[in-house]
Amino acid sequence: MLRKNSIVKFVFLVIIAILGILLCILPFNIPTSTDVYNGFLFSIEKGMDLRGGTVALYDCTLPNGSKVDVDEAIDNSLTKIQSILSTEGYEEFKVVRQGDDKIRLEIVGNQEFDETFTYLEDEKSLFITLEQISDSVTETTTYISSDGIKTARLDYDYDNSVYGVTIEFNDKGLQDLETLKNYANQTSTTTAYVYLEEVNANNLFAEVSISNLNNTTLLTASSSGSYTISSADDARTLAYSIIAGSLDVRMELKDWGNISPSLGEDALSLIYISIFIVFVLGLIFMIVRYGDLGLLGSLSIIFFLILEIFFMQAIPLIVLNLTGVFSVLLTIVLVFISNIYIFEKIKQEYAIGKKIHLACKGGFRKALWPILDSHFLLILTAIFIWIFAPASLKCFGIILILGALLSMFSSLVMTRYFVNIYLPINSTKAKRLHLYRETGVKEIKDDDIALTQVESNIENEIVIDENDMEQQNKDEVNSIKGGDNNE
Repeated sequence: MLRKNSIVKFVFLVIIAILGILLCILPFNIPTSTDVYNGFLFSIEKGMDLRGGTVALYDCTLPNGSKVDVDEAIDNSLTKIQSILSTEGYEEFKVVRQGDDKIRLEIVGNQEFDETFTYLEDEKSLFITLEQISDSVTETTTYISSDGIKTARLDYDYDNSVYGVTIEFNDKGLQDLETLKNYANQTSTTTAYVYLEEVNANNLFAEVSISNLNNTTLLTASSSGSYTISSADDARTLAYSIIAGSLDVRMELKDWGNISPSLGEDALSLIYISIFIVFVLGLIFMIVRYGDLGLLGSLSIIFFLILEIFFMQAIPLIVLNLTGVFSVLLTIVLVFISNIYIFEKIKQEYAIGKKIHLACKGGFRKALWPILDSHFLLILTAIFIWIFAPASLKCFGIILILGALLSMFSSLVMTRYFVNIYLPINSTKAKRLHLYRETGVKEIKDDDIALTQVESNIENEIVIDENDMEQQNKDEVNSIKGGDNNE
């Protein structure tokens, strides 16, 4: 009965594995829909070196009245442009200075011109005052301006159910904010007014309570102002324009276009073929060396690869570039080594005389901590890479973390489960598992194992008793010496 149940389970597992492989690589039209399913493998986001991208070149000029030179202004602007692209959700991009007065942007994928680059030219300067411009008030003091803005982003005001823009002040902005609050306290002013482009009655954007002005402040369009925010797109566009207005340079788009993958048009296909060859050679090696154990390990590794591909396309942080490819290869090698280490321990356990089921149990037990130690060390290294490495290497760290976690699950959980299912099918024919003993080594019976365990426990108890007696003698000697000293 157990044998039939195991066979049924293996048939079911093989069917799931086949379906998983098809879902990874086979595109098809979704029934009753116009959508197309591309497969997990082809849904993974690709980096610029594998997919290509869009490039834009800007001329940079200093705004009127600027007190910094071009070099310093461009360097300060690069950080804010990177903030825009990060907020927009681009996982791979490059913002570099080119020549004396140009900035070059490279973004993965073929982007639409209107959606990606125009907001950098539509700058809107920001001004915060304590008086509202009106017929009676034609001039007012500006306490905070665009040079005090660190970044701006789309946000949502849940209290009033409206979209808005959250601004974050830099060090200068915080100093100006402190000055504004001090003056507001002295004059009992409770409201600040935010203007865009110029401080006049036609450019009022928001009214905000002085108490709500902090390091990070949410601004929503005032009902008496000239701006409206009716959607997330409106808020996003306005946030980008505020950032562009806070740049130390004014940017004018000179040229833009698409760039081909740096590794070549056929690079991705060649990489897939290379990974497939490495994977198949690994499976062949395991089957040849370990027999049925190799088949069980191969099934476990196939599930590992299916899960890794699925999570790589599901996790937004993963963008597959050249370093990511190396990370995938490393995780595949890692899961092979983990299974091989377990099987070698099983072979050692069987070689000293244990039965097949006891050898399997002992092999997994002895392989547990070495595998956990090596994987956790690798995960810590990958976390360090993810946090501190440049953007081009972050994908390497993320995939390494994912691969190490799945490798532990595959080798210590799935492979063990498959072995336990297999034992009712074959627990006596060691040659099918490529398990051998040296000449003269006899099979250890269960009674012998139990006796050995009892003897081991007795020896441990004797050692503990001897240690207790030795400690007791030391305590008595110390107490005697202490008494003599007191006399």
